[in-house]
Amino acid sequence: MAAMKPQEPTAEEVVKGQFEENGLPSSLVPTYTAAVLALRDRENAATLRAAGFDDAAALLEPDPAVIDEAFGPEDR
Repeated sequence: MAAMKPQEPTAEEVVKGQFEENGLPSSLVPTYTAAVLALRDRENAATLRAAGFDDAAALLEPDPAVIDEAFGPEDR
């Protein structure tokens, strides 16, 4: 029987670990982790839209409230 390969950590695990290692208060780790990943999802959605894949982009586009919760509204 083949040995199981260790699974690569998810982006969420990596970001969360970095925040924890750098001393972000534990109460803020989930919010900031979700916001960072949402920012990346938004960039990926924009890339898909630019390539003409609007339907796929719509599936990936995050809720702006996730980003606003951590970093505040963008229209400040």
